[in-house]
Amino acid sequence: MVPSDLTQEIVRDDTLVIRTGTALDNTNAHEMVDMISSAQNKGFRFIVVDMTALEFLSSAGVGSILGTVEISREAGGDIILCRVSEPIMHVLQVLDLAEFLTIKPDRQQALTVCGVTE
Repeated sequence: MVPSDLTQEIVRDDTLVIRTGTALDNTNAHEMVDMISSAQNKGFRFIVVDMTALEFLSSAGVGSILGTVEISREAGGDIILCRVSEPIMHVLQVLDLAEFLTIKPDRQQALTVCGVTE
């Protein structure tokens, strides 16, 4: 078993930050879904996905985020993407998802959406 390149940090009792590795694709998209679903089941309403290191996003990777957004929104929270590189943003724009997803330029602005100040 290859160790996951996804890491998580609890910021507050309702806010979690997940950092991606360099790729979010069919090799680890299920881990992203599991990580987000587990956090949602534990009461985390806000999940920030820090994409600083992300270089490749496949359809499976997009699906791992899209499939979980509504659950957070129904709980009064959201999944917020931050530090999205131009190539990854281009993928999201081509898929017409940039307007649907909450995307912030940096961690602090993403956490502000969650009501967190660092």
